[in-house]
Amino acid sequence: MNKRVMEHFTSEFLPTGDPALATQQGRDTYLGVVAANMKAFPDLKWTVEDLRAEGDTVAIRYTMTGTHRGPFAGVEATGRAIRAESMAFYRLAHGKIVEERAQLDMLSILQQMGAIPAA
Repeated sequence: MNKRVMEHFTSEFLPTGDPALATQQGRDTYLGVVAANMKAFPDLKWTVEDLRAEGDTVAIRYTMTGTHRGPFAGVEATGRAIRAESMAFYRLAHGKIVEERAQLDMLSILQQMGAIPAA
């Protein structure tokens, strides 16, 4: 069941940010983050590369792509395309996300946007 909840989350909620599809605790805060990301990257796409479920935990490895068209992390729009990896662990209870621990490759995003020099 948890795997189905997360498949729904990644295939229907993340692409649209539709509040009616949000199932997590702290829903309003999370919706704000999703809306800000979609404003910064209007063509934002999260591709699930791997999804594993065990007990109440689901782990997902994503690839994030988009074009930087609005403010993000204090950086005004650059028009540059970005591609970054992300990994997240979700804990679910009663069909809802109750905890998320995510790691997005912000260094790579900031470098691709030109905010910091590439190594």
